[in-house]
Amino acid sequence: MQSSQGTGTRKRLADAKATLDYLVTERNRRCDPAFGSLLEHQIIWRELLELELEEAEERITLMCNAAERALDLLA
Repeated sequence: MQSSQGTGTRKRLADAKATLDYLVTERNRRCDPAFGSLLEHQIIWRELLELELEEAEERITLMCNAAERALDLLA
């Protein structure tokens, strides 16, 4: 079973890929290598930041779980 977060992430990534594919097609059609470059950079940086946030959330969750286990051992 997929989580709603996973489904949302998949849709976001699919939408981003579709936009990037469109930009490549339009660049080729217009013979303009700069077409949409700002949008392309925004999409890529947004996804990189999202990955960093997901990694940070996973680390925080692991640390919280470890702290809870340690507290259970002390109790």
